[in-house]
Amino acid sequence: MALAVGLLVVLVAGTLLQNARGAYQDIDDASRVQETGRLALEHLQDVIRQADHFPWESMARPPRLSPGVRGLDDSRQVAALDPASGSFGAMSGDGVNKSDILMLGFFGAPRGSPTHIGNCSGAAAPLAPLEESARSWVIYYIAAGTGNEPELRCRYLGKNGAWTSDAVARGVEAMQLRYAVASGPDGRPGRWLDASALNEAGWRRVVMVRVALLVRGTQRRPGPTGAAPRDYDLFLPSGRADPAWRVTEKQGEERLRSVFQTTVLLRNAAFAGELP
Repeated sequence: MALAVGLLVVLVAGTLLQNARGAYQDIDDASRVQETGRLALEHLQDVIRQADHFPWESMARPPRLSPGVRGLDDSRQVAALDPASGSFGAMSGDGVNKSDILMLGFFGAPRGSPTHIGNCSGAAAPLAPLEESARSWVIYYIAAGTGNEPELRCRYLGKNGAWTSDAVARGVEAMQLRYAVASGPDGRPGRWLDASALNEAGWRRVVMVRVALLVRGTQRRPGPTGAAPRDYDLFLPSGRADPAWRVTEKQGEERLRSVFQTTVLLRNAAFAGELP
């Protein structure tokens, strides 16, 4: 009897330990998802605000160059892009979970300026001649990383003049973008459009960028047998779900997921002469 009681105590203790371990993993996974989504959005907010930056401290009027905000719908073909030479690509329809590409161009700040304008690595953008080919560009996209885990990545020109890329946030499996176009000369935002609906003139009138990210955790959470895969809508304009903004998890891959959204005002657009 004593042996049976002892075994029962060990079994109960083991069950409690396993439950506690599972609860800890769930809490850690949820915290990781929230932290990843928050930091990824903060990073994108900061760099989007740099778009169309000119060294105001050392110039009277900026030159009229191409728009410093560009995008592609549903694409991962970043290797073919070179915004500094005018190569902005075309929609290819092969984005990871239909994810978009975001391209941002800017010039660095003068020495001694309190403003820090940098690329993905955190290095300050050079104060180059105010010419199209000398402008710094960064390209954001979703790609598979180590272990085929999706991540938000950034591509930029390194010191040797060659394009390189860095991971920004691991576990980001989808990114969708929308652009608010000014409806009048006062620069007030009007319609929200996708990249495929914008031409050269439209990109010049973009005044706000809306970003949505889908972040997933690392722990698999088996659900009821035969349960249907869950859908995640990154945007729901006017309550209408669009298949282009929906990600459906794979059958049997039940992970914690969460959608993160933000809207960023392009603070340099009106001052850079991008609006008529």
